Amino acid sequence: MTRPGLGVVGRRLVQFLLDELLVFVPTLLLAIAVIWLFHPHGPGLLTFLEVVVYTMLALDFVGLVFVTVWWPYRHGGQTPAMRWLRLRIQTLEGAHPSLGAFIVRDLLMLVDGFAWGLAGTVVMLVTRRRQRFGDVVARTVVVHVSRSADQAAVPGPDGDFGAVAGAELALDRADVGLDRRQ
Repeated sequence: MTRPGLGVVGRRLVQFLLDELLVFVPTLLLAIAVIWLFHPHGPGLLTFLEVVVYTMLALDFVGLVFVTVWWPYRHGGQTPAMRWLRLRIQTLEGAHPSLGAFIVRDLLMLVDGFAWGLAGTVVMLVTRRRQRFGDVVARTVVVHVSRSADQAAVPGPDGDFGAVAGAELALDRADVGLDRRQ
């Protein structure tokens, strides 16, 4: 197969921002509500604001781990934004990644996120499969999935956010061990 186009990099950047907003906005609204309802008057205000900010950061961290590790592990390799943008995480062999692979990907976001995400973007642009460093180490790839005819655009009332069939995997015969000429 040919090298994936640059469009998948753009989709991944938009997906990352959407997932971040999905966690950050409710956390920020909760912090604003707590400050508005419970703010003390006087010398304890600065300490109160520090506690709210640190609590907000901790909740944001837990929310991001939930959205980037647990959610895709339990929902076919897709975060909520990946589902909206028809992307999916899978192993190089096309299987569903293990929980450990999702954790490795998330931990290495520290490397990929260097310089406001520039490091991860550059790595995606230069790797053959458009992988960021976390994907390379975890042996995963993000693929574009086509919407099948029997899949609704919006999940049904049962809340099924499962995987989408028909991935377009950017592997050639040598990558999956079918080509013995090497």
